[in-house]
Amino acid sequence: MENTNNYSNTTPKPIGEWKIGDDDYFISFALTEKPNWFRRLMANLFFGLRWIDYPQPKDVRDIQAGKGVRAAMTKVIPPQKGRHRR
Repeated sequence: MENTNNYSNTTPKPIGEWKIGDDDYFISFALTEKPNWFRRLMANLFFGLRWIDYPQPKDVRDIQAGKGVRAAMTKVIPPQKGRHRR
């Protein structure tokens, strides 16, 4: 039987990250799509988040955590079509 999944087996690589904190102690999370300028501005004004672009897309394993955070597990969830999928 052939593979009937609607998603590809390759996951997109993160192109940037939201970051809060200083150089050593920070919390960040990476995204595969860049938010528009208005959302970046509002996140900075209300929550103090900074958007940082990567020079080139990074592999998930290459993203480092801050000194105060221990990364236990990285979980990649494949994209789903539709709103409520079971």
